[in-house]
Amino acid sequence: MKTRSLFFLFYLLVYGAQAQQDVELDALLFQKIPTRDGINLSADIYKPHQMEKPLPAIMVLTPYGANEKVDRAMYFARRGYVFVTVDCRGRRHSEGTFTPFEDDGKDGYDAVEWIAKQPWCNGKVGMMGGSYRGMVQWMTLKNFPPHLKSIVPTASVGPGIDFPKRNGMFYKYAARWLALVNGKSQNDALFGAVDYWQQKELNAFKNHLPYQDFAQYSGSNVRVFKKWVAHPDFDAYWKQFYPTSQNYQKINIPILTITGHYDADQPGALHYYKQHMQHGNQAARQNHYLIIGPWSHGGTRKPAKSLGKLKFGDNAVIDINKLHLDWFDWTLKGKANAKPTFLKDRVAYYEMGDNQWRYQPILKSFSDKNLTLYLDSKNGEANNIGHPAWLTTDKPSNTTNKPDHFVYDPLDQSVTKDWATQISLAKKNYVIYQSKPLTEDIVVTGHLKAELYLSLNTKDTDLLIVAYEVTPDGETNFLRNDILRARYRTSLEKSTLVKPGKVLLYTLDKAWYFSKKIKKGSAIRLMIGALDWTSYQHNYNSGKDVSKETKRDAQTCTVKVYHSAQYPSRLVLPLDTNPKK
Repeated sequence: MKTRSLFFLFYLLVYGAQAQQDVELDALLFQKIPTRDGINLSADIYKPHQMEKPLPAIMVLTPYGANEKVDRAMYFARRGYVFVTVDCRGRRHSEGTFTPFEDDGKDGYDAVEWIAKQPWCNGKVGMMGGSYRGMVQWMTLKNFPPHLKSIVPTASVGPGIDFPKRNGMFYKYAARWLALVNGKSQNDALFGAVDYWQQKELNAFKNHLPYQDFAQYSGSNVRVFKKWVAHPDFDAYWKQFYPTSQNYQKINIPILTITGHYDADQPGALHYYKQHMQHGNQAARQNHYLIIGPWSHGGTRKPAKSLGKLKFGDNAVIDINKLHLDWFDWTLKGKANAKPTFLKDRVAYYEMGDNQWRYQPILKSFSDKNLTLYLDSKNGEANNIGHPAWLTTDKPSNTTNKPDHFVYDPLDQSVTKDWATQISLAKKNYVIYQSKPLTEDIVVTGHLKAELYLSLNTKDTDLLIVAYEVTPDGETNFLRNDILRARYRTSLEKSTLVKPGKVLLYTLDKAWYFSKKIKKGSAIRLMIGALDWTSYQHNYNSGKDVSKETKRDAQTCTVKVYHSAQYPSRLVLPLDTNPKK
């Protein structure tokens, strides 16, 4: 019997796959989807040629061209779905003008409802896609189309949270992306000209070009760029693109969120998830699943077992198409036994180091147990990477500890690239602290948090922290970083300038969520400095609108870092004390 069972399984795998490949498909290109304001969206539709009955449909709404993933469309069409890829308004063959974020929610609603009424659809529509295509799923869901039955938002952009700015700081990639989607066609060659964009960034930095002018003469969409720059706070303009607390309460469909430890849009992806966990109804929260893999932004769609010098196990590579297929078979076709076996609990996250998938019922921002390391130094000297100051588990008891300090001169262009070159080039631009070697293995899972007591002699500046693991053989492994504009120390929604000389608490707790085992004998290192990267807005510390600042506004900022009984600056590492396999 066992031999017959194995033979039957082999038969299904080989001949079943061949049968799927033999399914004849129809491709219906440039189909018009009418919207409520008279604009027609263009859609490419892939469906089985022979259909005994209407099928559920899977929709992708994209600014990158409906023909971008034909292989994916055919994969699902051969497995019992109609796959519909819709061009965003103003892109490729869709009518209208493309203004990122602003029309996608209502257009998504209209597209879902049009699909549901077609003779080849059984009235059930799911959505999938990553990055911008992940974000528009939430925007569509916010409008509650009746026939939208499930979404799988992957690496979802968070407008105003992780794009086109992070923690209130705009970055120059925004202009590059707007060049990619400027006009109807896809400007891939210009977008991919890395040397061109690096030169633009460096020249703007060296010539002190105000950030608001960066998009000019670059092929970018200046109209949209200027609109974004006019909203430096996380204000009503950005908030309009998100579901409200009432919207989250009303959600009643199953959701699968996917992101990665190194996904540039992880903040957006987790914002939607956390807001739903906070405001959603109990039944819907039970049907919201989350996967956080050891992946980059692109890796959330194409998982790999390595990322740079990081190496993971074979289990880091999951079959994303099969995961989606099982999910939709479960949520759209109602196959009770089709629920993805990978989803052992509602949250799956990858623990690097042990290279194992771990599970929990809900994502915890901070663990019940933390490793708290306090900053300390001798005579205020913490600027030497060869002899760093200390991170210690002992809370400072001395009330007269001399503060450390670093200096950020926005006209000093010797430090321009990133945190790695910043460390190697100029000691005055950072302070650095390191713990004793760990006496046991620890697993850090969650968001790092730095609570720093600082004083500035200017009204504003941009701060950077970077945490590392230092192995017993001296190898330095990046853990996480975080950035903060001083004026947003209390809220990203409203800026509050600093009173020079006043000691204030600065909390940096928006580092990417990650999970990693740090082994006995390794040490923890923390660098604190000024964000002085060519890829970001250049803060000249004047307290004015940073996008308008130039060389004339430059003020040198001295940042004092306090670590006394009165001002116990510290780094908090969330520990995973009982990881569940």
